Amino acid sequence: MFCGCYIYMNVTDIDKLPVTVGGVEAFLSGDMVSGIGPVYARRLVETYGPEVVSRLADNPASVTDIPGLGHSKLEKASESILALKHPLSLLLFLYSTGIPGLYIERILDRYRKRTAEIVTTDPYGMIEDVWRLSFPIADKIGRLLGIADNDPRRLRGALLTAVKNYAEDGHLFATPEQAVAEAVRLSKASPDEIRALIPSLTADGRLVESHGGLYLPVFYEAERNGARRLMDLSAAEVSPVDIDEVPSHDIEGHLYTTAQRRAIATAMSHPVMVLTGGPGSGKTTVLKGILDILQSRGMKAILAAPTGRAAKRMSTLTGVEAQTIHRLLGYRQGEGYRNKTIDTDVLIIDEGSMMEQVLFDHLLEAVRPGTRIIVVGDVDQLPAIGAGDVLRNLIDSRTVPVVRLDENFRQIGGSAIAASARAINSGNVPSPAGARDFMIVNEQGPAAIHSRLMSLVADELPARHGIRPSDIQVVTPQQLGPLGARQLNKDLQARLNPEGPEIRRLTTVMRLGDPVMQTANSRERGVYNGEIGRICEVVPDLGQLTVEFSDGRRSTYTGIELSELTLAYATTVHKLQGSEVRYMVMPVTMAHRPMLYRNLLYTGVSRARDLCVLVGEPDALRYAVDNAPQHTRNSNFTHRLRRHASRKHPA
Repeated sequence: MFCGCYIYMNVTDIDKLPVTVGGVEAFLSGDMVSGIGPVYARRLVETYGPEVVSRLADNPASVTDIPGLGHSKLEKASESILALKHPLSLLLFLYSTGIPGLYIERILDRYRKRTAEIVTTDPYGMIEDVWRLSFPIADKIGRLLGIADNDPRRLRGALLTAVKNYAEDGHLFATPEQAVAEAVRLSKASPDEIRALIPSLTADGRLVESHGGLYLPVFYEAERNGARRLMDLSAAEVSPVDIDEVPSHDIEGHLYTTAQRRAIATAMSHPVMVLTGGPGSGKTTVLKGILDILQSRGMKAILAAPTGRAAKRMSTLTGVEAQTIHRLLGYRQGEGYRNKTIDTDVLIIDEGSMMEQVLFDHLLEAVRPGTRIIVVGDVDQLPAIGAGDVLRNLIDSRTVPVVRLDENFRQIGGSAIAASARAINSGNVPSPAGARDFMIVNEQGPAAIHSRLMSLVADELPARHGIRPSDIQVVTPQQLGPLGARQLNKDLQARLNPEGPEIRRLTTVMRLGDPVMQTANSRERGVYNGEIGRICEVVPDLGQLTVEFSDGRRSTYTGIELSELTLAYATTVHKLQGSEVRYMVMPVTMAHRPMLYRNLLYTGVSRARDLCVLVGEPDALRYAVDNAPQHTRNSNFTHRLRRHASRKHPA
């Protein structure tokens, strides 16, 4: 059963799956086996050979030659191996491929009892089913199974991954030329070999070819159906409201500007409307004015946003409860969206720039005919992390009324943060001389920036502003690198919270008092992607911790559930979008050059409320301000909106 090197073969018998020494070590040190860890896993295999897994399962008392590995740990390891729900030979094979344990967990969770069949028959087919499982991961399995370079299964997997890669970069489709080039890069096959597979993949529905693009079916359906559904809603008859019918002031006595009254009148006069503008431009004031009129007319409104943090901020600003779109649609992991009908007169969607195409289509599918839709957002911020550019496409289509608010009330009130964000968006480097709430700290090189950032968070800003280090949110353009979120989280944890009860999850230590972020939607917990809490209890012996979130709710995590959490001393601009923090520090360095875009810097700065500090290289700041994104996402949503609109309102 075991071998010390890779064996290439076609496998039909699960007990003959090839296994490597490294795979055995990885299995023993992974989350499936309790009490071992990487150091003892290596010593066990060095001492007893690969067969040590069977020895641990059948007779743990016979393992006696590993100092420090006592009877209790060995018994825990034995119990966990005997309790496995999948064949041991399959698990050892998967670990022997060298793919990360997280993907192994996802594969097992997706296919359950069919895992062995799927893995050994066509591992490249998993690319379509398993979240973020791409060609290089599937190819590790295929290689160990002995699948040939030019095997059609392998080449189809490369082409599907190519289209999937474009979707993960935000595109709804890849052109055939883009898809073929990417598949060639992945597989090293010839363009002709890859191109020849397109007809078969479109014939069996695994890809859809439409309007010059190759789509994964889910994105094609979302784009096509979303355009039709939205234009059907926009064709409804609505009694117009003249601007003179809009009150001159809100219920608290604050005067509306003419632009705000016009925006309120437009929202009340059309079945679908877009409200856009930068931070501090008065979007919330308009929303509250709309809600006041709706309430006075006895009309029901539902407020929703793409993320939990954005929904919470919407609730705080408007005084009306908002919820995530996932919660509104009754999303449950593994079950999808369960609420098929949304019963309301008006649906208001905030942070529209974050709206993914598939989520938008699910939302429109649940909206009953006659419902009014108001989409609110800042089109100059970063587009959605997922595929699509709904807000921009909707504005560009000119199929529904769009109101853009240009005045900046925060800047009028003396906020240097708002003034700086506006300067960045206009292509100018901010000049915050003398400002109390916005600072630029010049440092050269990642090492100096890192050192100063640590000092700012731990010492300088707390002393100068009377705030706690734990109140400061570090925001960075990317995950990787010495100034990426992952490394900064480790370094800030070591500086601010170096000891205490802790749990280790893969390479991450989570300690009592650490801030953590939820990275997946969990309806059962009532916690959604992007929400931040603090670890308030740790039980190391049980591998269990409890997080208290900002609204006082507590939730307990153990085992694989810990993968839903990540440290949150530092986070990316993308993760912070749609929310607001009081105090922010953001590194700006040419080491992040691939991510240094004007809209990323603008989005980051505009998330700070009371203090924003940029620390880094002046050249990098200048580069980011000048680097306005030129590329657009591959999408036919604008075209489809116009086509359906012309059918509803022929010339």
